[in-house]
Amino acid sequence: MSSIDNSTRKAQQADLSELQADHARKKKQLVKENEAQLADLKDYYNDKKSGLQEQNNAAINHIRKSQQEAAAEAVEDRQRLTDKYNSKTQALAKSYDDKLNSTRNKRTEQIAQAQTDSRQKVASIEKDASERVEYIRTKSADDIKGAKEKYNQDMSQLNEFSDRRLEQQRTQNDASLKNEVDRGRNVQERVRTRNEKEYGELRARGEKALVVENEKQQKQLARQDSDYAKRYDQQQTQWESREGNLNKQYSSRLQHQKVAYENALDNQNDRFQSTYQHTEDANRESLNIQKQRYVRELAETRKDFVKAASKYSTKEADPFYKVEDRGSQMKENPDFYILRAFVPEHEKDSVKVTIQNDRATVSGQRSFKDKIEEDNKSVSSSNFQTFREEFAFDKPVITEGMTRQRDGDWVVYHIPKGIPTRFQRKA
Repeated sequence: MSSIDNSTRKAQQADLSELQADHARKKKQLVKENEAQLADLKDYYNDKKSGLQEQNNAAINHIRKSQQEAAAEAVEDRQRLTDKYNSKTQALAKSYDDKLNSTRNKRTEQIAQAQTDSRQKVASIEKDASERVEYIRTKSADDIKGAKEKYNQDMSQLNEFSDRRLEQQRTQNDASLKNEVDRGRNVQERVRTRNEKEYGELRARGEKALVVENEKQQKQLARQDSDYAKRYDQQQTQWESREGNLNKQYSSRLQHQKVAYENALDNQNDRFQSTYQHTEDANRESLNIQKQRYVRELAETRKDFVKAASKYSTKEADPFYKVEDRGSQMKENPDFYILRAFVPEHEKDSVKVTIQNDRATVSGQRSFKDKIEEDNKSVSSSNFQTFREEFAFDKPVITEGMTRQRDGDWVVYHIPKGIPTRFQRKA
């Protein structure tokens, strides 16, 4: 039924599409004809207009060239021609408008007629389709009803036949089952009797075989025990003999190594005594040489000291020739070296304290100039002095952690003990 509806619907759609295509084609043809007519009218109008313009221009030129006297007549002719032109133009415009309106009316009527025809045709097609669908639906319902009745009859007959066959099969199955049960019981009884007989025979044979096997195993175990005892005695004898040989070899080797070791000790002792004697002789000779050198150096030192002392003997009262001790001191505790340096305020720019990894140095210089004039006498003096004090460190120091603090004319430095670096700072 659905296939019939689809085919009918497709046929209707095809008819409708054909009708629409025909309508579009006619519409296009009508528009084309109207446009052609309009184009012809425009061309005719333009030709007339151009012709009239040419005639007017020619008449005007002729009038201008001919004579001035005919100006009034020319004006009248021109007016007449103009009126005629206007009337013709209006007539042409009216004719064009009439044709255009007529064409539009025809086009509208044709479109309306085409639409009316299309609607009528579509209505007719829909009516035919509805009648056909109704007919097919009625026929299908009748066919389905007849098929259902036939199916019910067939099913009823089939059920009756199946019931009869089922009853016959059930009777046959019961009889066959009874026969099979009786036959199975008989077979089971025969099998049980045969199994009991075979089991008794097999058990008797097994017990006999076990007795024989047990006797065989006992004999084999006794034989193995005897073999193991003999083998153990042989191995015991071999091990005792081997152990005695090893003990003899070890004793002999130990005695030999002991003799060799004692000989090596004697040789080492002899070499040591010889080396010790040579070394002692060399040391005595070296000491004698050093003693002689020391005596000579001591004599030279005494001579130099006497000479130097004689140089200062006449200048001991002059402070210019004395070594000046500025009194700087250094102490230490478990964590710091404490350096106390004499640096008066007026000498702070000329005194420098240098901290190195193994020592601290206080060095500087100073100068003094003065002049006295009295009557006709002028006295001046200029003194320049450098000094240097050094303090050795027993341990490395950390110069980055050093602190400085002024205490009157003294500057106190706290220098941490640690990694050695180099640091210089002016007082």
